[in-house]
Formats: sequence, C-alpha cells, structure tokens
Amino acid sequence: MKGMSVMGVILMIIGVVLFVFSNSISEKVAEGRGEISSAQSQVDMGNSVMSMHPATKEVGGMFTGSAQNRINAGTEEANYYERMAAWLKIGGVVVFILGVGVLVVGMRKSR
Repeated sequence: MKGMSVMGVILMIIGVVLFVFSNSISEKVAEGRGEISSAQSQVDMGNSVMSMHPATKEVGGMFTGSAQNRINAGTEEANYYERMAAWLKIGGVVVFILGVGVLVVGMRKSR
C-alpha cells in the first residue's frame, strides 16, 4: 500500500515540525524569562531602596506597582507558552511514532 507509506512519511514530517516548533517556543520563553528576571530584580532593588523610610515607601509603591503588574502579566504569558511548547513537543513525538507505525504497516502490506 503505497498510500499508507506516503501517509506515514507525512505524519513523521509533521511530528518533526511540531517538535522543532516547540523547541523554538521554548527558546523564546527562556529569553523572556531572562528579561522578566532582570526586570524583577530592578523592581526589587527599587522597592528595597524606597522602603528604607516610611514616607518614601508609599511613593515607591506607586512607581514600582505598574512595573510589578507588567512583570506578573509577563510571567503568566511565559507560563502559557511554556505549557503550549510542552504539549507541542509531546504531540510531535506521538505523531512521529504514529507515522513510523503507519509507514511500517504500509511497507508490510505492500510485500
């Protein structure tokens, strides 16, 4: 069955593409997490400097509050894409294995 062999190869290619795409997403998430970490350390430093005196503590919260909200939103988004990359990686492996199975069955039936 030549059609099953072709379908198996197509599934294998799709599996590899999903796996590579998930690795690309994972790399971008790692870059984003580095930026988030850098921003968080700056906000933490600002908070520690501003919290040295009770009068400046409230003012410091006004300056760093919006930045902290953006950091929290960025962390949520990074978590979302990290989960998506994990599922794409799993899906890519499963589709690749399925393609190998279809290819083997197709080759056996053609004999």
